[in-house]
Amino acid sequence: MNEETVSASHFRVHFKDIANAVARGEQACTVERHGLPMVVVVSLEDAEFLRQHKWGKAAAPAEKSQAERITLNHPDSMPLELLEEAYGLTEGSTDFEIQAWRFKAYYSIESRTGKFPARPFGPSG
Repeated sequence: MNEETVSASHFRVHFKDIANAVARGEQACTVERHGLPMVVVVSLEDAEFLRQHKWGKAAAPAEKSQAERITLNHPDSMPLELLEEAYGLTEGSTDFEIQAWRFKAYYSIESRTGKFPARPFGPSG
């Protein structure tokens, strides 16, 4: 497969031919405007590869926070020190599963220490 670079004007005029060649897997096409690359048109097969390896779940995110890297077990089965650390690291998460875990952890910490930690869904008070 080869890659062709065309102007945006050329792309508009020859869209049908370019799209057919890309769909057949004969080429990829970079579209430039005023000499600056803007987009690349690739086949569905290439797009699927990108979905799986770059955009999708198989892609390794550039950087994950510590809270996203740990496995959150049931709070009652975790040592208190680890539980409190994980509770702090997950503060502010909008993930439903993490919020549900924080709710359980809130009461687990309170039952073990007798003190309420920072609230699971907002500032402590």
